[in-house]
Amino acid sequence: MGRVMVIGGPGSGKTWLARRLGEHQGLPVISIDAFVHDGAGQVRPPDQIDADSRAAADGSRWIVEGGNSRTYDYRASRADCIIWLNPPRLLRLWRVMRRDGWNWRLLVWTWHYDSVFGPRDRAVLAAECGRVAIHELNSGRAVDAFLATNAQPAPPHHPSA
Repeated sequence: MGRVMVIGGPGSGKTWLARRLGEHQGLPVISIDAFVHDGAGQVRPPDQIDADSRAAADGSRWIVEGGNSRTYDYRASRADCIIWLNPPRLLRLWRVMRRDGWNWRLLVWTWHYDSVFGPRDRAVLAAECGRVAIHELNSGRAVDAFLATNAQPAPPHHPSA
């Protein structure tokens, strides 16, 4: 794995998994959510968010996690592995509530994610099927098994001169 795209709804565990894999594989972890707001907390223009997302995907080694469906296709085309975290909706709601409290807007978004972006997630996976390794992880056991197989310490990376 050299370029890993992690997708899934709020509370699915994208950031947690990306960080674990990054530590073990020696890959930088890039959160698409970090491109959304500027230093003052204001939402950046969509074209800037998209440009930063694409620039991140242009790197040779990375784990990119997060949304911004406008750049899904581009990031997926650059990935050599896509991980779709798809645990049960109630578990995702509980995780979001535990993490963010009673943020009604985020809870509603989490509830509706499957109907709004689930088809987009499945379309990206179908488009890349056969070209890249695809892993759908829908339970804690599946995540644990994936990590047991894929989170081995990485050999030192020596970039070419």
